[in-house]
Amino acid sequence: MALDIIELSTMDATAQAELVQRKELTALELVDAAIARIERINPTLNAVITPLYEDARAAAVAPDLPDGPFRGVPFLLKDLGAMQKGQPYYLALR
Repeated sequence: MALDIIELSTMDATAQAELVQRKELTALELVDAAIARIERINPTLNAVITPLYEDARAAAVAPDLPDGPFRGVPFLLKDLGAMQKGQPYYLALR
């Protein structure tokens, strides 16, 4: 199934998860689409200050990707209380 970035960006997480569950898209394809959208709009928004693209790609293909209703759906962490081991922590002050 070929979905463009705009079409994916209009889908909620539940719809994206269903695509992964039905094997119409892989988690990696969703991550790559999210990265492409971030790259397109972030210069204007400046919302993503620490891109972790390679970490996201690695997680998407990891054999231990957690099961659950949103398996394979990419998401962003706001740097305000949510910390990730080995990553900078700015308290949203950057």
